[in-house]
Amino acid sequence: MSLSGFVCFLRRSLLQLEGRIVQATGLDRQFVPALAVHGPNALPQTQDESEETTEPSFLDHVLWMAAPKKRRTIEINRTRRRSSEFMIKVKNNIEPCVECGHLKQKHILCGFCYEKIRKETARIRGQIRAMEGGPLNTPAQETVVLYDSESPGEADKNKRIVETSRKRPSWFSTH
Repeated sequence: MSLSGFVCFLRRSLLQLEGRIVQATGLDRQFVPALAVHGPNALPQTQDESEETTEPSFLDHVLWMAAPKKRRTIEINRTRRRSSEFMIKVKNNIEPCVECGHLKQKHILCGFCYEKIRKETARIRGQIRAMEGGPLNTPAQETVVLYDSESPGEADKNKRIVETSRKRPSWFSTH
């Protein structure tokens, strides 16, 4: 049974039910609420089997959804939206960063310090890229960064050395 056939069956059943309710209550038919559908051809009319239409009905592709029966009040909406599960929780684990003094959570890296480290790392990577000629030409060995007035030690003998003419930042450790 197709969707349009089911809708026709449902329409006929509702009309029969409406007629029986009118008979049982003894009311005049014009004062009884009727099934109302918006649109001229919203529900397909019953057709003979000999008469076939090639036009698809819009009901073939309609997704039937439930509609709210009553309006939610402003009080109920606000109560639902301001529920404690949606509120931001108070954080008690905030402390100043040891390096820069900005507030941060205890177990999380400071965002300001991370940004400084990210920029310095990008500069070093740029120097390596300029030295090696591209990211795929780099040798697979450990790299040591030497800043202004630093010299390589005994441990740096078999490592790749990148020298910069800038002063070493205070937060960039030597180890």
